[in-house]
Amino acid sequence: MEAEHNDPRHAALDPSACRDSIRTRLGIACWLLCLGCQGISNHLTQWHMLGQEALEDPVQAVGGDATVVIPAANEASGKKNPTSASPQELVRCYAPVFVQQRVNTAAGPYPYPPEYDRIGAARLERDAEGKLRAFVAGPPTVYAIYQKRRIGARDHVQLTYTAWYPAHPRMKAIDLEEARIDSCVLRITLDDQNAPLFYETIAACGCFHKVFVARRLEDAALEQFAAPEKGHTYAVERVVKNAIDWEVAGTVDDPRDHPSRPVVFLKAGDHKVIGLNSSARLHTPPPDKTATYALTDYSELYALPVEGTTEKAPFFNLADGGKVWGAERKERFVFHLIGVDDAGHPRANDQIKLHFDQSTWDDMTIYGRYLRLPPGTL
Repeated sequence: MEAEHNDPRHAALDPSACRDSIRTRLGIACWLLCLGCQGISNHLTQWHMLGQEALEDPVQAVGGDATVVIPAANEASGKKNPTSASPQELVRCYAPVFVQQRVNTAAGPYPYPPEYDRIGAARLERDAEGKLRAFVAGPPTVYAIYQKRRIGARDHVQLTYTAWYPAHPRMKAIDLEEARIDSCVLRITLDDQNAPLFYETIAACGCFHKVFVARRLEDAALEQFAAPEKGHTYAVERVVKNAIDWEVAGTVDDPRDHPSRPVVFLKAGDHKVIGLNSSARLHTPPPDKTATYALTDYSELYALPVEGTTEKAPFFNLADGGKVWGAERKERFVFHLIGVDDAGHPRANDQIKLHFDQSTWDDMTIYGRYLRLPPGTL
């Protein structure tokens, strides 16, 4: 099974693995139905987050081996005062730093190539049958979106940054998430002074959604509401009846009048976020532990060159919910039983669904419904 997945460009669903997993699916399905969506979310998506102290030595914070991926020099500049910054300046100003954990899996039970943990560029090719197939290779590239959206009573700028990985490797005996193409998406919602209100991280499939809020917002919520609601850590978290609650995974202490780009800590293998904070206190490691990425517009993903041809095509199957070509997961068979559409499949930004399809990434009413925000926040 491992051999067929060594090259993410030519990986395919392994028929024998599918057959071997059939017996587990009924058990998993029963577990899903008995536990319920809220229970599933709590069981699968909550883990320890690194605190602000991780910024002092980011490599050691993630276990002693990591690559700190920063914007290239020409992308790293931004106005010191974001209030009057142009869209392009804001995108550069908040372009994140990624601290990507690295793990040597060669001696483990499920080894995978180290390039699976390297951010790359989105690419397209056609397979032997002439079908489009996405892959990720080449120099690190991050795809950015600037949008001005009506959220609450007024317009807010949202900045979204997407990093693509070649694959989600096999990490356990039966790994329904193993597949081609993985991702990390960061969205930053700004206030009327273009300072961050909150940061959301998610995979492009809709998994692992987390919210990190500005410390000043949590302080205002504590003053307004006196204490967090039962079962929650932060005052901005809301208990939502008959729905999956949002998890606020931490706060970001950054001065409103001089904000910095965020630092996103990422786990090896499944590429889930294990911490987020401000780069204002980041101690950048030596050059042998750093790499740079090119910042480009997300729109490029809709007209990629197809390898070996003069053709251009989107990275996504626009006729099928904006799903990345050839990046299906086996987990889709299991979660289909509770009505989830093609679980685990990475999608175009405006097609991401979250929390087992209870809401969509493109719906701007979600903040008022799933966060307990003080009056006037939005």
